[in-house]
Amino acid sequence: MSPGILSDKRAVVAFIIAIPLAIIAFVFVRPIDYNLSLIVFGGALALFLFGCLLDTADEFEKPEKPKSEPKEEKKSKPSEPEPPKEHAEMHVPAVEKPAAPLTDLPIESIEGIGPVYGKKLRNAGIPTVAEMLAADPENVAAVCDVNVEQAERWIAMSRFSWLDTISEEDAEAIVFATGMEDLKSLSEASADELYQKITKALAEGDVRVPAGYTFSKEQIQKWIDEAKSLV
Repeated sequence: MSPGILSDKRAVVAFIIAIPLAIIAFVFVRPIDYNLSLIVFGGALALFLFGCLLDTADEFEKPEKPKSEPKEEKKSKPSEPEPPKEHAEMHVPAVEKPAAPLTDLPIESIEGIGPVYGKKLRNAGIPTVAEMLAADPENVAAVCDVNVEQAERWIAMSRFSWLDTISEEDAEAIVFATGMEDLKSLSEASADELYQKITKALAEGDVRVPAGYTFSKEQIQKWIDEAKSLV
């Protein structure tokens, strides 16, 4: 039965009467009087068709309601703009820099590793950045159920994220935008070239940062200078 039958009480009544009447015509009346059974069955059939007509008429009336609903949706959309996907979180300028021993930096300090992956890594004996630096990519991939390439990127980011001048977002940009995986490569890089690559990666969506987070050539030069002092 169509949804319209349930919404029209007259159609429901017609079906309730028609179905038992048809059964009575064939089961009880037919053995006694064949002609009478045909008359009774004809009445049941008429009730059934009447119910179908009521149901069809009810369905034709329903489409009138949605016509006004899309107009209301269109009016509300301009006042409720969706935030850009890459700006799902707001940047807080006062974020504490990771100026701490590697053993004191939790594994979640690496961009992309949240509570779920963090718990898996801790259970596998990789609770801090110090252990991630020495971790095997295949082991990390197996523990977190990710591909080896993702695990290698996490390990690469761990080599940068502990520096005083490099935040989690900076480490992500270095690895995803430039492909660098060690301090030596960073120490030999050009601030101008790094800035261009990161800017391009941001524009193409390969790197995402919180709203309000910016990169500058001056800041990138500080990364390079610190890397030079450590290699």
